[in-house]
Order: sequence, then structure tokens, then C-alpha cells
Amino acid sequence: MSLSVASADVHQGFDAHREAAALANPFKRRLGLVGDINASAELFRRVLPVSRLKVMDPDRSWWHYGVASRFGSIVLGAWILPPVQIVVAEQYGLSVFLGYAGEQHIQQNSRHWICCSNTCLILPGKPLTIEASLFSGLAFHLESQRLLKTATGMAGLSQTPDAWVKSVHETPGWEPSREPGLATLQAMLRQAIVMAELQAGSSQSLLDRLQLDVLIYRLLAAMIFPELREESSFERLTHRIEAGRDSFDELLDFIKSNLAEPLNLTQLEMQSHYSRRALQYTFRERLGCTPLQWIRNQRLDEARLRLQKPSPGETVASISSECGYRTQSLFSVDFQQRFHVRPSQLLREARSTRIR
Repeated sequence: MSLSVASADVHQGFDAHREAAALANPFKRRLGLVGDINASAELFRRVLPVSRLKVMDPDRSWWHYGVASRFGSIVLGAWILPPVQIVVAEQYGLSVFLGYAGEQHIQQNSRHWICCSNTCLILPGKPLTIEASLFSGLAFHLESQRLLKTATGMAGLSQTPDAWVKSVHETPGWEPSREPGLATLQAMLRQAIVMAELQAGSSQSLLDRLQLDVLIYRLLAAMIFPELREESSFERLTHRIEAGRDSFDELLDFIKSNLAEPLNLTQLEMQSHYSRRALQYTFRERLGCTPLQWIRNQRLDEARLRLQKPSPGETVASISSECGYRTQSLFSVDFQQRFHVRPSQLLREARSTRIR
């Protein structure tokens, strides 16, 4: 069911704007011409918390073609826009943008996204700025908790994986349209939207019974969480949950197995799929220190065990190197600060005890 446009001068047809008539849009037969920029902003706010709409060419009269429709819990906005700048305020959840023709540039924090034909963007609800050329697309809002609940149900799990929660709340955004193997899912998403448009003239109660919003949430969950697409990843996830372990436990195991390597936050992000901010928070919350402090303590604990039970030919330099230290001098300083004894002294005492 279409949502009415308050106080707008709305007309059907593209006679006044031939450039708009040439652009594809799944809701094209229902797009209305809005000739007042304030009415356009009001229509946008049905979908996005728009705080400003600015014409890029002030010498031209304002126009845009748009419609807002509700499908279950999803309010979807479709539009064809002239060159315009749109400032969107912060909101809770995620926003999905689908491009059909033309190009729009989206700036959010330090990230720059381009939405054009066949592009799908899933962005966090942080403030953003959109600069569009002549553009045709649509957008709708996702509730984070419903997305996580949907993904958890699809996986057949009793609890939502910690990594999924953090990926949704800490994500800089996804562009699944550029990831290999996801073209089919995006095609299915676009087809679901076409089905929604075909039913737009029916009663709202029928649309609710069809539950097209449920299908859309399930498709987006499959696009966002790779474990739902890859059988081996899903099996590992299920085993981890059944064993009472999460992705953070696996990260700690990885660190312990690679203490000799030059570990840093970038590597930990790649290994765990936690963001840098989430890593800092989780280590503080669960271990009471930063990631690098925990790694250093693990290296020092491992070095003390080896110094207390050295193998023939081992030295302070060889042990410190194999525990991830690049210089013996730094190792000696850290070791004395932690254990209040020089590593060379501990090694001598261990050897003298073995001789006796």
C-alpha cells in the first residue's frame, strides 16, 4: 500500500522530464512527480531521517519522482532524482540502498561509497551525506535485532554468535554486490522487491500475510553472514556454539599458537572479523587489558616456562626471539618488570639445578 505524500503537488507521468523517463526503476509505474522540495524531503523522511535536501543546480526548478510503500515492517522508498545533495541524520539499525541507474556518492565517516546500477549497499545508521547525479534507486531500513534474530533462526542456533552481534553493531558497511558468489542472492533480493511492487495495489492485510518482509530479511541475512552460505563455516560455527566457545576464544587460541609471529591489531581484525574498536572493548571487558598487553604477557609467560626448563643450546636470545621479541634488550626490560628477575639469571639457575 502506498503511503500518501502530504502537501505535495503529485502528478503521474514523465512528460515534463524525458531524462527521468529513460531510467529503470521497479516502482516506475507508481512514481509520482513532486514539484516542491519540502514535500520531497517529507517523502524521504518516511524512509531515512533526512535533515537537509539541497539542489545542486539552484537555477533549475525542483522536481523528483518518488513513492513510499509499506511491506510488512519494511517501509521502502523508491525515487528518481535530479542532481541533489541529501544529508541524513543518525538512526538505529542499518540502511539498504539499491541502485538501478545513474550514480550517487555516499560519504559516511571516512568511507566513500558509490551506488550505481546493480549496486547493493548495507550501511550502518550513522550520519551520511549523499550526492547524486541523475539517479534511480531505492532505500529501506533494517532493524538490527530482527536481522540478528532472523540469521540465528536460519542457522538453527539457540543463541546469536557474539561475532554476528559485533559485526552488525560495529560494521563500517557492506557492499555484497561486489563480492563473488553473491550475485544470485542480490538478484533474488531485487526479484522479491519486484514481487512486492506487483502486490502494492492489493490490500495491506494481504501484503502482511504474504510476509515479503520476512523474505527480504532472510536474503539480507544470507548476504551479510557468510556462515549461512558456506557449509564448512556453518559446521565450525555450530560446533563452536555447542562447545560453549565463541569467536573470541578461537582468537585467543590463534594468538597462543602464533606468539613467535609479529602480531598486530590489523592481523587480529582479519583473523577474528572483529573491528579494532570491538577488539579493544572485548579484551578490556573479558581480560582487563588491551590486546597488545595480553599478547605481551602471553609471550613473557611462555618465555619464563622455557627459561625454567631450557633445552640444550637454548639462550636468552633464542628464547626471546621464538616468543615473538625482535630485540633481546626489550625482552629483558619487559621480563624484569613482570617477574622482578633477569631472564639470564633464571636461565643460569635452571641449568645449575639440572646439573645437580
